[in-house]
Amino acid sequence: MFRSIIIVFALIGAMSCSNKDNPTPPFVIPDNINGPILEIMVTPVNITTPDKGSLLISMNNVNYKVEFDAVAQAQSNATLSFVSDTIIRDESRAIGNLGVDVVAYNPVGPNEVTIRLTNGNVIFGRFDGNTSFGGTFGQALISTWKTTGDPAKPNQKAKTDISNFVNLYKDSDGPGPTVTPIYLLVQVSKQ
Repeated sequence: MFRSIIIVFALIGAMSCSNKDNPTPPFVIPDNINGPILEIMVTPVNITTPDKGSLLISMNNVNYKVEFDAVAQAQSNATLSFVSDTIIRDESRAIGNLGVDVVAYNPVGPNEVTIRLTNGNVIFGRFDGNTSFGGTFGQALISTWKTTGDPAKPNQKAKTDISNFVNLYKDSDGPGPTVTPIYLLVQVSKQ
């Protein structure tokens, strides 16, 4: 019996030593990511000035966090665009208790997001029934987005404001004369 215990401990020790000799290689982020978007959260300067944000996208049972920050074109490595400016729909409702300055909505309308990196890589995501869209928009603005009698339901002002906001990513001056995207610095990590 004592010999069996010693043999078992010797085998465990040998296995742990062999694991140290062959460490697990670091996870490599794929060049191109394509899958459903779980959530998008933005932190704009204000409703007419995008700034920071992130999205969570899934591919092959792995979740990736894509963080983006508005920067000057010289520091940029990507641009982002939505295929449609329709985000909020009649069924959308505010979800969670995120604090007075933050709101997120689910479900959102069908949509696609494309992030084109300057190195040629692409992140392509689709909205589905699980996708939420939200951000830190501030208590004063969020209070104007609530439907009387159903505060979780976004009103037409919310739909219009968010629609105009997402359009800014592909055309930073909105209805102005030029069509210049918001330039972004993008980082991707595995979640």
